[in-house]
Amino acid sequence: MKSIKNKIRKPFLILLIVIPLATLILFNFSFQIYINATAKNELKATIRAVEKEIKSELETDGGQPSEKKALNMARNILMALKSSHFSQGMDFYLLDQDALPVFPAQIKLAPSQIAYLDVIKVKFHQMEQGTVYTIPVNGKKYFTIAYSMNNDDLSNLTAVFALPTDHMKKYLGAVNLILFAIMLLGILIAIYFSEKIAAHITVPVTRLGVLSLQIGQGNFDVSHFTMPQDTLEFKQLYDNICIMVGRLETYDKNQKTFLQNASHELRTPLMSIQGYAEGIESGIFPDAKEAARIIKRESIRLNELVSELLTLSRYESGMYKPQWEEVNLCHLLKDYSQRLMGLAAKSDKNLELLLPEYDVMIQTDDILLSQTVINIVSNCMRYARQKVTIVLEKKGETVFLRISDDGDGIPQSDHPFIFDRFYKGKNGNFGLGLAIAKSAAELLNGRIAAYNQEQGAVFEISF
Repeated sequence: MKSIKNKIRKPFLILLIVIPLATLILFNFSFQIYINATAKNELKATIRAVEKEIKSELETDGGQPSEKKALNMARNILMALKSSHFSQGMDFYLLDQDALPVFPAQIKLAPSQIAYLDVIKVKFHQMEQGTVYTIPVNGKKYFTIAYSMNNDDLSNLTAVFALPTDHMKKYLGAVNLILFAIMLLGILIAIYFSEKIAAHITVPVTRLGVLSLQIGQGNFDVSHFTMPQDTLEFKQLYDNICIMVGRLETYDKNQKTFLQNASHELRTPLMSIQGYAEGIESGIFPDAKEAARIIKRESIRLNELVSELLTLSRYESGMYKPQWEEVNLCHLLKDYSQRLMGLAAKSDKNLELLLPEYDVMIQTDDILLSQTVINIVSNCMRYARQKVTIVLEKKGETVFLRISDDGDGIPQSDHPFIFDRFYKGKNGNFGLGLAIAKSAAELLNGRIAAYNQEQGAVFEISF
């Protein structure tokens, strides 16, 4: 598995090696073509210049040059070549019909020139005038062009110009060295900046990894952690982690509180059941039926508590998936009110249902909606004096369901906590009913709010 540094460094290096290398190869290829073409053109231009020089010499001499005069002419030609762009290293020869040198003299020839003339002897009679040939000699190449003297007295002489390619290779080698140095410098710069960029990315990522490990171990204190603010994405990631930490910390505290409260709520009926069972066993209670009745009552209470805990756990953990269906909410509320009539009669309260004259169609889950309505109505029944009212209303695309009572309203001190788990107000039961109602409403993509009216409390659900 590769690190981020390697993943960043590798493309940089490939980019800065392959592209300059390809450029270097292309440059060498193009430069070689250019040099060859330019050298050949220069040799042809040299021939034209020499031709003018010969004509000038012939006109000066009255058109009757001698061999001695031809040698002087050759010296003048050699001097004229000094003005050529490619004159550096160029050799000039006057050869007779047997390809033997007339100029320079045999004794003045260098070994490389002798070797060149030995090769020329073989090809001399096949060479066409004005054509540039490439002659290899001992691993070296010479651009060669021949020119025959156009004069009867000098017709047995041929001028040969030889331009070695050594200096061109040296020039190309110097250019390649410079390009290679630039490429090497580019690679070093790339390594430096790739390290900087990689560090700029990996250091925050590593620190965030340490932070996530700390959070995973249950340490939610991020106040000591600092994050560079110069990179937008890392800042957003850090901000999101801080939000996540806040929620995790809240969830962790809620879970701990939930477990403490649940254990407390479960312990009370269990202790009561255990105490009465032990009393019956030891014969302390003369009326065993009364003790059994209390055990039965506490068992029912315990069963209700466990059932509500399981319901809340399923809603909050996301285990419950709503089964959506389109229903007429007016008909559904009539059904719920019929179910609640028994509770109203038992509590000696009235339940009033106010519905609009039109049908209200919504996508909902019957189980979740009934859990929400029934739990809120049950809560209102507990605090109402005489009546609990259910009102359905639709404004635009939003459906409002308001459940109110005519009691004393929600105490100001209780208002922020009424939907918290195990928070019980005066005359409360387990403190789970409204928490279940809130979770169920949120699973229906609804919102639930509570407030006081002139008399009593109002719970408003909106979809």
